[in-house]
Amino acid sequence: MNTDYLNGWDAKKEQQKADFMEHMYQCSGRTNGLFTGLWHDFCLNEAGPTCRDQYFEKLRAIRHFQTLELQQKPATIRREEFVPTLHD
Repeated sequence: MNTDYLNGWDAKKEQQKADFMEHMYQCSGRTNGLFTGLWHDFCLNEAGPTCRDQYFEKLRAIRHFQTLELQQKPATIRREEFVPTLHD
């Protein structure tokens, strides 16, 4: 039996795909057995809102870090003379 088509097959990754598809199906609330459009629905209804919320959490964390940095370091701004070159 020719099994060349299995070269590079990763059973663990294939099982992860199947498990994730089942997760998306369960999250969708479907009961009709159709998996068509699951990724689109998942992106809009689950991943999209989660990514959006994480984006704003990251912005808050960055601002908080910047505030802490400003409180810990004295403001020392050195002025440097601008010297124009051929590339400017």
